Amino acid sequence: MKKFATLALALAAGIAIGAWGIPSLRAQTGGQGAYVVMETHVTDPAEFMEYVQREPAALAKFHGRILARALPDAREGTPPDGDVTLIGFATAEAANQWFNSPEEAHLRELRQHSATSRVYVLNGIH
Repeated sequence: MKKFATLALALAAGIAIGAWGIPSLRAQTGGQGAYVVMETHVTDPAEFMEYVQREPAALAKFHGRILARALPDAREGTPPDGDVTLIGFATAEAANQWFNSPEEAHLRELRQHSATSRVYVLNGIH
């Protein structure tokens, strides 16, 4: 009887550990993440500051967040003419949904009136 109880307890523990670990495995294989890279040369600082202030709210709806924004410290080649912004998303789909959203369309107009920019998406890797 003691062996049966030990076996049952080990089986229950294995099931519990497996059930706990499955969501972690799904998270690892689900999305690789995506990054929006924005090279921006500001031509109207006051209007661009309005864009910068509104940007986090537009990103939040799509779980995007600004990871970095700065003048790049170039190590090789010609650096971009202005700031580089790195925005992180859980998936490329989320990045594209953000970029095509009405919120971003309004901000894009603001950015295009206050700066010249290049914007592209990079898919993350594991």
